[in-house]
Formats: sequence, structure tokens, C-alpha cells
Amino acid sequence: MKLRKIVAAALCLALAAAPVLGVAAEEAPAADQALLAVTAKVKETLGLDTEVYTDFQGWADEDVMLGKRWTLSWDGDGVSLNVTADDQGKIYSYYFSESVSSETAESWYLGGKLNIPRLPEDKSQAAYAAARDFVGKVLEGPVETLELEDRVSPSLYQDSYRYSGTVLLNGLASPIRCSVTVRASDLAITRFWRSDEGAGYLGQVGPGTTGVSAAQARASLRGTLNFEARYVLDDQGKTAHVRYVPVAGDEYYVDGETGALVDLTQLRQQLWKDKGMNATGYAAEAPMAEADLAASASDAKLTQAERDGAAILQDALSKEALDKAVRNAWPEFGLESYTLASANYSINKKDLPQGQEPTAEDYTITCYLTYGKQEGQVMRNKYVTVDARTGAVQSLWSRRYFQGEGEETYRYVTTLTTAQAKAEAVLKSFAGEHYAALSLSDSTDAQDPAQKGWQHSYTFQQKAGDWFYPGNSYTVGVDATDGSISQLDGSFDAEVELVAPKSVVSPQEAARSYADAMDLPFAYLEVPVSVSLAGSQVAPLLKEAGYSYILALKAGYVLAQPENGYVRGVDAETGEAVVERYDDQPDNAITYDDLEGHWVKAAAEELAKFSIGLRGGSLGPDQVLTQLDMLALLTSVEGYSYAPGDDTDWLYDRGYSLGLVTPETRNETRPITRGELVRLILDSAGYQRIAALPGIFRCDFSDSAAIGPEDLGYAALAQGLGLVRGGSDGAYAAGREITRGEAVAMLYQYMK
Repeated sequence: MKLRKIVAAALCLALAAAPVLGVAAEEAPAADQALLAVTAKVKETLGLDTEVYTDFQGWADEDVMLGKRWTLSWDGDGVSLNVTADDQGKIYSYYFSESVSSETAESWYLGGKLNIPRLPEDKSQAAYAAARDFVGKVLEGPVETLELEDRVSPSLYQDSYRYSGTVLLNGLASPIRCSVTVRASDLAITRFWRSDEGAGYLGQVGPGTTGVSAAQARASLRGTLNFEARYVLDDQGKTAHVRYVPVAGDEYYVDGETGALVDLTQLRQQLWKDKGMNATGYAAEAPMAEADLAASASDAKLTQAERDGAAILQDALSKEALDKAVRNAWPEFGLESYTLASANYSINKKDLPQGQEPTAEDYTITCYLTYGKQEGQVMRNKYVTVDARTGAVQSLWSRRYFQGEGEETYRYVTTLTTAQAKAEAVLKSFAGEHYAALSLSDSTDAQDPAQKGWQHSYTFQQKAGDWFYPGNSYTVGVDATDGSISQLDGSFDAEVELVAPKSVVSPQEAARSYADAMDLPFAYLEVPVSVSLAGSQVAPLLKEAGYSYILALKAGYVLAQPENGYVRGVDAETGEAVVERYDDQPDNAITYDDLEGHWVKAAAEELAKFSIGLRGGSLGPDQVLTQLDMLALLTSVEGYSYAPGDDTDWLYDRGYSLGLVTPETRNETRPITRGELVRLILDSAGYQRIAALPGIFRCDFSDSAAIGPEDLGYAALAQGLGLVRGGSDGAYAAGREITRGEAVAMLYQYMK
């Protein structure tokens, strides 16, 4: 917990704003001596040589819990170093900066041309070793240890490596995180940070031993779980089965020393209350500006594409017509005294089969109507979304903004019970034929002291048997201060089949399955404790500052999601935990399942580390490279990610902008030749002018005599650069169709 800038009489060192280092330590004031002592400890810990710096400053922040946090700042010609440390020289942050001339930074933008860079040297292992060495210096062993996560994904433009991990206290995980950044060029440490830099924990960390068994702790925590049985839609399906899902509630842990079950949420709420952090404010949303729909260009200047785009709106109703339709169809919205402030139209294209040209009917047009009125110190807004062609209401929500001083006092005109009838009547019209399948699943009373609101809220969901399906759900709000409908939205997918279970396990059985599927780490946790435990010197100062709780690190058990998985709930019929598994592969990772024993395996997998290659799970190394394959391969160098089945238009648009193809030559299935790919790769590197020089090139391919003058320069450069070594017959074979494996190998040879 950070308690900033509390002046403490118990901590009586006076701080100098600008300490002078030219005075001998034995002659310096006390504050200067403290700064010099901390500086010497930091330099010794890090093995710093500070001769390169010409300026140094140091100062301290001081509070009751943290004591002093010294900031040490060195500056020199183009270099700077900042370190944060405590009075004992323990380092909490480190930031080293060195100016680099812009001339040395490699530019990869060539004005619209594809630039294929060289593969960078892989220094990840050496960088990881440097990071671990630095961490070993700054942690307080043997109590503190850290196993850095070595999950750095290679990048073509790698300028640094960043590692992070959790600090282990006495071998147990803690809430303290660390990160280290290593510069790729020379393996210098540029950043270090630990998350407890501004956290003050009570007293010394305990030994982390326990007399409570994991089985006892799991049983205790299992009793704190609450579940709700409801229908859950199957993954990518149209059926829903009943599942026990956890209901959000308080977080508990089992104290490792006493075995007591502790409500962490309650303790944290007390801590936040004492810190004055329990109030939540919401920024008011500014009314949306009215759309300017006036056309300024003459008809003669419009292209056919612009005419087609304008035609989409020809069936859209005007804002006046839409306003009239809403007011007439839904008097329950209470818009009589509201003014239409704005109408904003939007167009969305429906998903169409690839290659199908859209018509005007393939676009949905919606309009967002904003209404407002001022009532004394209260500003009211209603926002209605409608189908712009028909005026059919799609949703309604409202906002009430009090502009006066203090809190607004509401005058209620309807209760939760009486307003429900109006909500159901409106929903019956809005949901239509789906209304019969809906039942009230939840409601919120505006007059509930815990709510202190102005709107009664009702949630209606599809119900089959004893269970609700939240996927088919509607919400209706009734303004408790005037009785109007203030919220109306929801959806219903009639194609979803609700499969009722033949039998249902008990909530207790579900809790057991859920708890057994969860991990149960024994680790240190941040636990609020009374300030009375802080000691006779510090506790009075904390109480004077208004604090009654502070944080301590305590070892205990807590239920946690398993590594590489997430427990979604428990199947209500089988009683088995539903666990979603995932791997550590990045979302854009390229992997191949068909390269075992193939000659291109090493090259393909090396490029794949940098997300360069062909996606889809298989390379098909002996298949012919098509024009579409070629674009996917070469644009992956830029970080573009095309997978089979994706829309190809954006891929070709990028290919056009890079000069790889033209709209006239678009042919997704056309085979690419060896000579074509050589040209594309070498042109991207700016070799086209050199390759065109006549009479200076020769090459040693077996078919060199047959290579035309327009290809000879490319062939010679390709041989010299190692892109092409000749097939089994030693031929350049410019006109032969290239395989996907050969294309990957050629790209790799150029980049390595």
C-alpha cells in the first residue's frame, strides 16, 4: 500500500533538495551522508562504473510505511541512468537510456515497395542469461528468488528482449512481479522494475510454512462457491445444455498458519473504505452531433461507385419520418416533452459468399436518434436505435444527469411491482412471437437503498424446465420517477435448441467437481490487517492519517484457474467440470504438420519463428506456389496474416500497393515460376537497376546459355546471393513452376 508524503516525526532525517557531492563524507550533513551511503550501496550491488556521467542528483520521498525511497539520477553526454532504492540500497527500479543516432537505425519503409530484411541474429539465450544475472544481483537472496519467463517471441526488428516473472518468497509465489529489458545490440540492461516499488507491507515476511493440508484447504474453499444452473450455448453450435456456472461472490483464502477461512473481499472493501476509494463516478456522455447529410458536389463530378454508394440510402427514411414513427408506435417511451437532438445514420454490409457482388438489399441501415430535455437541474436523454428503412425500434436506453450540487433526491411515482406490468406489456410488443418463451429472471428495484437509482430494471430470458438461457434475453427499464420506458433491448435466436438434462447433479456435487478442477497454489497473498499490528511507533501516525487497515503478505491457499486452461463450469447432467484448454502459442504463430523428414523443414521453421510463411497448419512443400500463395508468403514478411478462407481482396490490395501484382494480372490460382519469384525478391531489395545492366553478368547454371538477357542479371545475382543453387540438374530453370517449399527456401536464403 502506498502512503505518499506523510511527514513522520518518527522518521526524523531531514532531506536536502540538492545534495552536494563535493564535500567529504565525514564533513557532509546527515542527509548528504545518507545519500552517499545509498549511492555507494547501489553502485556496489550493480557493479556500476559511473565515470561516464558528468551530473548526479539524488532525492528521497518519505512516508510512514515505505520509509525512504531514494531516486538516484546520473546524466552524461547522451546517456542517463535513474535508480530507485530504499535506505538499505535495495533496488526497486532501474532505467538506462542512451541516445542512438537516427542514421544507424535501419529503415524498412521503401515508399510503397516491399522490403525484405535480413533475419536478425538470435541473441535470446544470451539476453536471457544477462537478465537472470542482473536479477540475481538485485534480489535479496535467499528469501527472494525469481524464475524469469523465457517467452520472448522473435521479431524481425528486434531491438530489445523483455522478460518478466513472479518473485518467490521462501520458495512460494507472491504478488510481486518483476520485469527486465535487455538491449539486443550489446545485451545491456536498460530497464528493471518490481511491482512493490510503492507498496508498503507490514513487518517481515513469515516463513511460509503451514500445518494445513491442501485437502483441508480445498474443502474449506469449496464451501464458499456459489453456482447457478442455466443453459449455455455449445461452442460454435445451435444447441444449449444446462451447466452449473459460478456466480460472482467474495474471494476467500485459507490462512496457512491458522487454517482459518478468510474473506479477502470483505477485508479489501474495508481497506478501500478507509482510503476513501469506495465512491465511483461516471463521466457524462456528450450528446452526439447531428449528421450533416447535405451533398456539396455536383452530379457531374460523381463516379459510378459514388452513385452506387448513394443508392444504398435511397430507401432510408428521413429523421422527421423516423421520429414520427417512434413517437406513434411507442408512446410508452414518454417522448412527448423531448426534443429530437440528432439523427446519425450508419450502414453495414451483410456477410456474403466470397465473390458475390452486394446489392442495396445486402446493406442494413440503422439510425441512432438522440432525444433530450432539461428539467431544472436534471438533463435527460433517450437514445433510440431504429431500422432506417422501416422505423422499427431495435433498442432504447436512457441517461439522467444531475447538474446540481451534491446528490439528487428522487421522487418516485411507481414501485417495482406496479411497473412490472408496463414492462411486460411493452416487451410483448417488442419480442413478438418470442414473448411466450420468456420468463422474468431478475429485477432491480430503484427504491432499494443499496441501489439509490431512478430506474426499475427487469431481465426476461427464455426458460425451459427449471433453467434460463441467457443467450435469448431482453432487458426492460422503467423510469421510476415518471413511469416511462427507459430501456428496451435484447435478442432471440429461435434456431437454438435447449436440451434439458435427464437428471441433474446437486450443487454440492458441482462445487466438488469445480473445486477439484481448479489449481490450489500455496502462496503469499496481500491481506489487509489492522494498523494496530504496525508497531507502537508507526501505528499512531497511520491512524492520524486516517488509516485503520494496511497490507501484509501472508501465506495461504486460494483456488486459481489451472495453467493453460479455464474452468467454465460443471455439466449439470454428468457432473464433470467443463475446462477450456489452450496452448502457449501466440495467436499469429505459424506451425506445419507435414515437414518431418523434408529438406525444407529447418528453413520453414526458422522463418515461422518470425511469423513468416504460409498459414493453415500445413505447408504442402511439394505443391505448386500459386499467385495467392506468393502474396500470402511475401506479405507475411510485413506482418500480414492471411489464412486459407480469409477474404482475399485485402491481400490483393496490399499486393497492388507493393507492385507485386496488378488488378489486370490477378489470378489466384496461376502458378508462379522460379524466375518470377527471383525477380520479386531482388526487386524488393532494389536490385532491378543493377540486374538490367547489359554485358556484365555471367552465371554457372547448366542452362546458362538458354537464359535470356532479360533474366541473366537476375540469375547471376540469385546465384551470387545464394537464392538459387540449381535443381538436381544444376539448372536455373526460370520458366519452371516453383513449389511452395522451394519458395520458402528461396526467401530464407535471401533473409539469412
